[in-house]
Amino acid sequence: MRCDEKGSLLAQGRTADVYAWNVDRVVKLFHASYRLSWIDREISNGRAVAAMDLPAPLPLDRVTCDGRTGILYERVIGESMLRIGKKKPWLVSKMAETLAELHTRIHAQDGNGFVGLCELLRESIVQVSDLSPRLRASVLSLLARLPDGKKLCHFDFHPDQVLMTSNGPVIIDWMTACRGDALADVARTCLLLSVGHGPYGGRFLRIWVNLFRNQLRRAYIAHYLKLNPGTTYTDITTWMVPVAAGRLKENCEGEKEWLLRFIEAHL
Repeated sequence: MRCDEKGSLLAQGRTADVYAWNVDRVVKLFHASYRLSWIDREISNGRAVAAMDLPAPLPLDRVTCDGRTGILYERVIGESMLRIGKKKPWLVSKMAETLAELHTRIHAQDGNGFVGLCELLRESIVQVSDLSPRLRASVLSLLARLPDGKKLCHFDFHPDQVLMTSNGPVIIDWMTACRGDALADVARTCLLLSVGHGPYGGRFLRIWVNLFRNQLRRAYIAHYLKLNPGTTYTDITTWMVPVAAGRLKENCEGEKEWLLRFIEAHL
């Protein structure tokens, strides 16, 4: 692939930047520290998901451009749910319902062939240096009592991972896709809607996130519980403890103290 085909910057994230490639493709270029094995996993996951009954872009090829490794994707024309919410905050409740409906569609899929979520969490928790031996042992003991599950999980599902197009919403960024209990995936989304904040997007976008995250989280949970009778909020919060412990390994700016307090309070 010729690097001179790369066009304008479309989006930035913690791990990669997305550029236009041509009229029907984009290229996602990862930062130098990102492992090739993770990029290959995203390609594999993305192709598997694109073959399911889910709205997801197809990864086409691995490329190298400007000394960076990336993935060529089919282009999706749309704006993220997060950015639309910034411009139209009165749509927050509707967006939360869409988020819950999409998540329910994801969890209707079989996760066979994907890496196990509990296995990933266990590996992360063991490596977290910020957990005391007592806390780590307690979190691992709780995780061992929770069900493995067989559902497809996105495990990084939030409003900036949904592009709103003229043909409906499209779910992006499947690198973290795994097989597990659906409520662990819901817990991860709840956690991200509680504490997660991206370093990109500008000051006003971050202010919007802080103002509306509670409303968005409450409406999302309420609609997910409505769509999935038999599920309780307690079931979700139980999963949030090991999910929060695993999140510590990501070393996200401004989150460590909140996560440690949450784990202590809910164990």
